[in-house]
Amino acid sequence: MFRTHDADMLGLPGMFGEGQYQWHQVSKVLRNHWYHVTVQAKTEGRISEAVLMIDSEPRLQQLLIAQNAETIITDVQVVTPAHMNGAGGWRMETLTKVTLGEDQNECVVCLLEVDTGAKYHSSHNPGFKSDVLSNLRPVYHANMIRTA
Repeated sequence: MFRTHDADMLGLPGMFGEGQYQWHQVSKVLRNHWYHVTVQAKTEGRISEAVLMIDSEPRLQQLLIAQNAETIITDVQVVTPAHMNGAGGWRMETLTKVTLGEDQNECVVCLLEVDTGAKYHSSHNPGFKSDVLSNLRPVYHANMIRTA
């Protein structure tokens, strides 16, 4: 989940449209992965682009399902903390696959695959093995991106 603070708001609430706010920055307290999604929208023959920062698989899935002829996803990247990616810090990589499953304690675990072939998981259990997951549910595969 992302947080905002009133001091980081740009302008006044609603000045960019009803219900719209602009922020200089947002923050993230938890060291868990999130998705950087590029969306193109066609309105009256014009194409605009926006980047969405998605905090969960259910929200990513909603966005994927909501695609239509006017709104398409053109790029999905995952941002992972060091404990997931094995690097010294946060890393953003092109996402190829997301699957959810349940471990032996019935806790939801997210499995991620990126374009380099690397695989990550959200479990904090030492010695975690993805082959013990049950109730596997695909959320995303790179072929779900539509072309303009």
